[in-house]
Amino acid sequence: MLKKTLAAAGIAGALILGSSAAAFADYPATAPVTAGDTTLTVGQSTTITANDLGDYTSVDFSVNPTSGSTLSSIVVAAAAGGVTKPVANGTASATFTANAAGTYTVTVAATDGALGSVTISVAAAGSTPAPGALPATGGTIPAAAIWVGVGAVGLGGIAVAAVAARRRTQKN
Repeated sequence: MLKKTLAAAGIAGALILGSSAAAFADYPATAPVTAGDTTLTVGQSTTITANDLGDYTSVDFSVNPTSGSTLSSIVVAAAAGGVTKPVANGTASATFTANAAGTYTVTVAATDGALGSVTISVAAAGSTPAPGALPATGGTIPAAAIWVGVGAVGLGGIAVAAVAARRRTQKN
């Protein structure tokens, strides 16, 4: 019985530790991109901020679709739905203004590719959300927390299987 339990624990440990290797693989650089508010009405503005930009000196903010919105720098309005902003202390930000209702995706990119994006929903001016609808909070879950949860569920499943096996052997 002890051999089976140790074997099951060893296999579970290998699965948990082996599968987490993907979390540490060398993926392209990403940056957390957040919006001050992800639910707007036409005419409202929000600040889009990209953090953890490291050694970048500037990044490009672009919006898709380009019609019905603008991204602006401190001095001039953006042309063709995009603006280049300098990075200060690893952070860059731009202001998004909604001129038409719709769903917009603001993407932050550098010379070596996209770093992150955020989606913003824009409702018509004077409209109210559907009854019972929850507001968008913009919360995110870190990848490490997801891996800890997966590991905990895996260990719980192994523990339940081990207890069931032990009870079966005690009945015999």
